[in-house]
Formats: sequence, structure tokens, C-alpha cells
Amino acid sequence: MPSHPWDFNEEAPAPEEERRTLLREGEEKAQRFFSGFIDFAFSGNILEIAFGLILATAFTAVTTSLVSDILLPPLSVVLPLRRNMNEKFAVLRPGPNYDEDGYNTLEQAQSDGAIVLAYGYGEPRAHLPNSDL
Repeated sequence: MPSHPWDFNEEAPAPEEERRTLLREGEEKAQRFFSGFIDFAFSGNILEIAFGLILATAFTAVTTSLVSDILLPPLSVVLPLRRNMNEKFAVLRPGPNYDEDGYNTLEQAQSDGAIVLAYGYGEPRAHLPNSDL
């Protein structure tokens, strides 16, 4: 028997027998891996997490629709807002054509080259002239 794995082993099996042994061992490992994965995938905790994610997605869609379609329209009428809640913005630096009345729409401010912070419905975003933020 060799003392190191890199030493020549005269008792080594024939190449064909070694190939079959390696294939059989690989097949057994693949079957064990697949059966372990199936056991993991169908365990109770994973199914509960998947069900929770589906419910969370549905709840998010319902909440978004409730806020944007039912709550925001009456709020924009009741409160003294001159524009839709979706178009709320603050002018950080006015553009060259800014007058004392300000800008009526977000698009008007952006086209004038003003730097604005849009904080209406949706995610807050900053607009810098000639940029894609």
C-alpha cells in the first residue's frame, strides 16, 4: 500500500472498473441530494413561508389600490391642495423661468430645469436637470 496518495498504486483497479465505481458513487450522491432536497422543499416551514409571501403580495396590492383609488381622491378635494396628491413636489432650486406663482405641475418644473423633490404618491425621487434619477 502506498504511503502517499500521489504514489503509484500497483493494486489499483482497472480503468473500466474504476469508471463504473465512480459513476455508481456519483449516482448515489445525486439521488441522496435530490431526496434531501425534496424532503426540505416539502417540509411544513417552507410551505408556510411560501403561503405567507403570497398573502403579503395580495395584501400589498389591495392596500395600494385602497390608498390610491379611495383615500387620495377625497383627500385632495378636502385639503386645500391645488394639485393631485400624485404630483406633490418641492422645488429645491428654481429654473430660469420661475415666477412668484411657482410651477403648476411636476413636468413644468422639470422642463424648466428646476431641481425638485417629488414626494407624492409613490417612492420619493429627486430630479436633477439632464439626469436620469
